[in-house]
Amino acid sequence: MTGHQLAVGAVLRRGKDILLISDPPDWALPGGSVEPGEPLLMKVARETGFTSVLPERLLWVARYPAAGVEYEMLGFEVTGVGQHDGSGAWVPLPEAVDRLGRMWFAPIRDPAVAYLTGRARVATLWTWTDLHEPPVTHPHVPPA
Repeated sequence: MTGHQLAVGAVLRRGKDILLISDPPDWALPGGSVEPGEPLLMKVARETGFTSVLPERLLWVARYPAAGVEYEMLGFEVTGVGQHDGSGAWVPLPEAVDRLGRMWFAPIRDPAVAYLTGRARVATLWTWTDLHEPPVTHPHVPPA
């Protein structure tokens, strides 16, 4: 591996709806790689159009290798602050789970879907040593 990269993902709720961002051909939670020196949730604020976002709780940590880089993605439940500019789509929870469940990339898909469906507890650690194999989770997450 040639380096390490921190990434962040966020669950934003409005009633029973979840905010998703279009990432053709998929839909994803807002987030992405965090640049050195960048505030942790700045990418989420930029993608959602909120002035800023406040972390409420840590939902998962996903560790995985991709393209020669070791990633650590932190998934947070967040609250948007300020006027929302309409970025993304507010989607009812069952539809959000369905859209996220069709995403091709397991380290983004699996923790989000497991948390949103109640199969994974808050602060679950997901570790992939090989993206072609299932992850190890702590605490254990039952299969879908």
